[in-house]
Amino acid sequence: MSTFDWTVRPASPDDVGPLTDLKLVVLRPEFERLGIWNPPRHRARFVREFVADETRVVEGDQRLLGCIALHPDGDTTWLRHFYLAEEARGRGIGTALLTEAIGSVTTGSITLDVLTGSRAVSLYERTGFVVVDQDDVDTVMRRE
Repeated sequence: MSTFDWTVRPASPDDVGPLTDLKLVVLRPEFERLGIWNPPRHRARFVREFVADETRVVEGDQRLLGCIALHPDGDTTWLRHFYLAEEARGRGIGTALLTEAIGSVTTGSITLDVLTGSRAVSLYERTGFVVVDQDDVDTVMRRE
């Protein structure tokens, strides 16, 4: 596997389109596995929930590699829109992003919603998240 440098920067409103496209590419296999592949619905949800000020963008090898967002909501912070392109996986980028995100939340819990059966669950468990609710599509995890 070749190596490349990667950087993290704050998102801008102009990132919504490229990040939406990335979400559809990255999550399509998971959505199809669960029988919920619906590009217009997934696109609309991302656009509706995207807040540039809450989002960090990962770039490397002169292209967009991923994003992660933290959305404060009362006594918890929601970890949202954590996507990495396939070529960015297995390089420690996801773990580094998640560790940085966890460290930036100084009060309350962190909650996330991941697709049931996703391989990302093991990453979340390694960093202290536990399952608090689950159905056929979604698994809700929390870190106190």
